[in-house]
Amino acid sequence: MNNSKMQKSFFAVMLLIMTASIAVPLFRLSLSDLPKAVKGTLDLRDYDGVRDKTVTLSGEWEFYFGQLLTPEDFKNQEPSGKTIQNVPASWGSYQIEEERLSPQGSATYRLRILLPAEGGNFGIKITCISASARIFANGQQILECGSPGNSPETTVHKYYADTGYFQTDDGEVEILVQAADFSYVNSGILYEIHFGDQKSIAALRMYDSFLDISLISGMSFLALYFFGLGLQRKRSAEVLFFALYCLVSSLQASVRSEALLNYALPALSYNTSLKILIISYTLCLYALIKFLYHAQEGGSSRRANLTIDGITLFFVLLDWFTDFYLWGYTYTVALAGQIYVLFLLISLLAKDTRGGSEGRYYLFSAVVSSLIHLLTILANFILLWESNLFLPVFQPIFVLSLALYMSEKYENSFKTIEKLSDRLVVLDKLKDDFLAKTSHELKTPLNGIINISQSLLDGAGGSLSRAQAEDISLITSIGKRLSTLVYDILDYSKLKVMDIQLHIVCLDVHQVAESTVDIFRYLIKGRPITLENKIPPNQHLILADENRLKQIFSNLLDNSLKYTELGSISLSCRQDGGFLWIQVSDTGIGIPADKFKDIFAPYEQLGEQSTNQSGIGLGLTITQQLIELHGGQIFARSEPGQGTSFTFSIPLAKDNKPQKALPGDYAGYDASESLSTEALPQTVHVGGEFSILVVDDEFSNLKALMNILTLSQYNVTVAINGEAALHLLKGAFHYDLCILDVMMPGISGYEVCRKIRETYSPLELPVLLLTAKALPEDMEAGFRAGANDFIEKPFEVRELKCRVSTLVQLKNSMDLLLKKETAFLQAQIRPHFLFNALNTIYSFCYTNPAKAGELLAELGVFLRNSFDFSSTAALITIEKELRLVKAYVAIEEARFGSQLEVEYAIDPSVLNFCILPLMIQPIVENSIRHGLLKRSQGGKVTLSLTHSEDCIQVEVVDNGVGIPASVLKDLIHSKSEGRGVGLTNISRRLLRFYGTTLTIFSVEDRGTTVSFRIPAKT
Repeated sequence: MNNSKMQKSFFAVMLLIMTASIAVPLFRLSLSDLPKAVKGTLDLRDYDGVRDKTVTLSGEWEFYFGQLLTPEDFKNQEPSGKTIQNVPASWGSYQIEEERLSPQGSATYRLRILLPAEGGNFGIKITCISASARIFANGQQILECGSPGNSPETTVHKYYADTGYFQTDDGEVEILVQAADFSYVNSGILYEIHFGDQKSIAALRMYDSFLDISLISGMSFLALYFFGLGLQRKRSAEVLFFALYCLVSSLQASVRSEALLNYALPALSYNTSLKILIISYTLCLYALIKFLYHAQEGGSSRRANLTIDGITLFFVLLDWFTDFYLWGYTYTVALAGQIYVLFLLISLLAKDTRGGSEGRYYLFSAVVSSLIHLLTILANFILLWESNLFLPVFQPIFVLSLALYMSEKYENSFKTIEKLSDRLVVLDKLKDDFLAKTSHELKTPLNGIINISQSLLDGAGGSLSRAQAEDISLITSIGKRLSTLVYDILDYSKLKVMDIQLHIVCLDVHQVAESTVDIFRYLIKGRPITLENKIPPNQHLILADENRLKQIFSNLLDNSLKYTELGSISLSCRQDGGFLWIQVSDTGIGIPADKFKDIFAPYEQLGEQSTNQSGIGLGLTITQQLIELHGGQIFARSEPGQGTSFTFSIPLAKDNKPQKALPGDYAGYDASESLSTEALPQTVHVGGEFSILVVDDEFSNLKALMNILTLSQYNVTVAINGEAALHLLKGAFHYDLCILDVMMPGISGYEVCRKIRETYSPLELPVLLLTAKALPEDMEAGFRAGANDFIEKPFEVRELKCRVSTLVQLKNSMDLLLKKETAFLQAQIRPHFLFNALNTIYSFCYTNPAKAGELLAELGVFLRNSFDFSSTAALITIEKELRLVKAYVAIEEARFGSQLEVEYAIDPSVLNFCILPLMIQPIVENSIRHGLLKRSQGGKVTLSLTHSEDCIQVEVVDNGVGIPASVLKDLIHSKSEGRGVGLTNISRRLLRFYGTTLTIFSVEDRGTTVSFRIPAKT
């Protein structure tokens, strides 16, 4: 059944119920043969239902106005002032001697009831006798509502329904009713009095009470429900007003009909009860009008709302603080309000019908029930029909219809929202796909922009002005920032579709934190910020994905840097249960409390609060989701002006040994089955040409790398930490490559690499870093530490082999090149030097044979060192290089005599250190030939070698002719054939092998100083 058919069926059923609730009682009344009282007597002797049914004591009663008579007054003679009047009715409508009676006063009603001959237990039930009454049956008082009197001072008003029971032994009952009212406009017996046997009267009372209790309970429940619903929904004023209507309707039901509130609160006065009744009815109308105002499309005008608010407030205050409610005009106002409600309902129905609203049948049912309810109210107040004459179904049907109407509206709204949500989901997916695809497309051009800008800063396009350098630096910075955003968007897109897989392993949290902190220490250089890792090493093992944990640290540290201009940032931790709680704290500007609820929302930023506004607000969102993927939580705490701390939890590991990501082909290797690193040999020599040092603190990685490399015929030496690796490098064994893990206990891989570079150049000993994730900032930190290349874990064996082979062959090619260049340099001995040396020796043979022998020996030393092609070593000791220098100097001193003076200042500790061949002798030769010998008086050359801070300083100073300024700046790059094995080759080899160059200082006619520094190594 579709929705429209269901609504039509509902309307048909409700209409049938309402019709039956009216038609059946009226039909029964029309067919009723109940006797009526005639001239003060009700004859029930021939009525068969007197024993099992109730009858209404309506008809003609004896009426005595202005008198409160008792049964005693009727024993001797009939009192004066008797009239016959119809009951029920207000005595204000009676006329005596053509004069209408005043509604205020007192009176006595009397009725004789003739019953069948046998007696029995009987009772009567009253609904309302205004405003106080005392009832007697056969001379016995059976009921009292208040206390009637002949004056306002002696009268106590009370309002509630009640029953009274009595016993009669004969066939006649005398009913005497005393009534007094000095306040209300309607006085006397206003509603029918029911008479019957005790059982029937009790059943009637129970039935009427049940109807009232059901109505009160139902309305109260609906009020609570709709109040709760309204408070949960935004912009749902109509729901709250409907709840108010239900609430005051339940209050109204408690003070009318059976007046149950008066039984619950016996101290409640008549006036208060009447005020509650009138005010609750006023508020019912107010709530309905406001509900209908808000239910209309677009609502009602502000003026209309203020008007109805003012009118309602006026009448509520008027009824509560004055006696206006007693004058009877309240009913006129209430009737006008009910008609206005009906008008609003019809207007709303017309609009919904024109608009094709599916809830119009519910609204139509509400209109019909409201109309019938209005008619019953008119019958109740004008015709004085009993309120329970008809089945009380109209108000429940009215409420149910409006509730279903609202439900239909909300269902339609929900369907609309659902459609929009589905559409938004589609658009959101399209947006995510667009961002992901765009991000992928942006990566390549962004890298190009960054690389080109960086190359321009490095001088690829020539020298730059300061303004140009600043602009290009800004371009580079913006490019890097945008690159970070691209990676964030890609990660966020993956997280939204749960496309991120975690490789959970056992990690030492200190190692991960320290490797990340190393990167950020470089980033904050020059800023007044200290970055401290307080997480102790080798104490806290966690279960996490190494890559993602580094990303979490990076995002939190980056966030702290944004909001910290000066101060400190620290990392600390504590254990609690099965989790490690890690805290990242800073002393920055803090985050306002009203921003806390938004800091983890995507695309949320603090705007001007940030000291470094960058990003699009995804960092903390990604961080939170990554932490939750690990099974943890994250919390933020901040004090504006004092700083912020982020605390997150990661599950603790039960293992006692951290694990690392394994190479691709060894992903199935179970590290828990290993014994210890002691089971590994320190060195495996397979007779290969090249030797590799592998540094990692994880047995499984060492084992895997050793197997892979030895199968490729590499000699492998392993070290379990950075300290062990540095110790091995100081030994006599030389390595062709070092494979170094970034995260290790003690000192990190970056720090080990920096220490290696203090001794070995990138060409002397290439370094391949193993990293969990090769992010741009990781790679930059590694390259600045001196790494040659990166490989990301877990890696493929083929990729590892290719990278290792490339670096080893590069190193080997460089060694061969240096050897060939050295051999070439050794061959660059000028022929005329040999001729001059031989001529000098020849001349000494006649004058000083001993000297000639010495020179011949020195020449032999010189030639032996220069032409020692059997040695293929790339390095020689400084002592050997000095022998070559001294042999050359001895020959030149013999030739030029006093024109040449050479002084040596050699630190003995440097003699056993190694150096490239022909690094010192050519400089000394250049100083003698191009500096001293161009002066007629000659000069002095001083050669000094000193050792300091793991470096060797070589300096050659002469007091020759010097070098002109125009020539000095191009000297290093000179291609002049006349310089032979001069400074050009030395400078090139220094730069290639050590990463340094020559330093030349010269003043014309004063002399020249040539120096360089190289690492001290044996």
